[in-house]
Amino acid sequence: MMKQTMKRWSMLLLAAPILLTACSKASDGENNDEEVITTVNLKVTPHTGGGNLVVFSIDDPDGPGGNLPTQQNVVLAPNTMYHFELELLDKTKNPAADITGEVDEEGDAHRIYYLPSAGSNIQVTGLNNDDNGIPLGTTGFITTGAAGTGNLRVVLRHYGGNPPNKGAQDTWDSPKSSSDVDVTFNTAVQ
Repeated sequence: MMKQTMKRWSMLLLAAPILLTACSKASDGENNDEEVITTVNLKVTPHTGGGNLVVFSIDDPDGPGGNLPTQQNVVLAPNTMYHFELELLDKTKNPAADITGEVDEEGDAHRIYYLPSAGSNIQVTGLNNDDNGIPLGTTGFITTGAAGTGNLRVVLRHYGGNPPNKGAQDTWDSPKSSSDVDVTFNTAVQ
């Protein structure tokens, strides 16, 4: 019975397109309260020429376990630059708690990586920085090329240590950090 339960949990974790975790208090004396992130909103506005704000979401309002997350595909026009903001919410609270401000405040301990797939024809640049001049990534620019499909992986990493040991050259999978959020949006440039 225990083996079947473990197998079901393993399958649920692998099947979900979203990994939502939280920062927690570390044994090294770091004081980082645990938060749940249930929703990732990518808010996109054309950078020039005007246009409406469009929000693309990956949403798991009941948190880890329970119902599977819902996801919207990111659909953008070709050869266009967009300004974006990333919003992180905890919908297990009522009203929903906005975690984005905490990530900004603790910028030296966080970094958001944007990993577009080959063929997506999406490039992410101009990320905002933390107080030490190292990319944070709660805002930036998305530039599209010719029509194409693919995906855009968004990974929020937490850097431990007191002070945090985040460096400008750290990669998204640095052993110095752990994932707080790891989601993948399907994308279409058309």
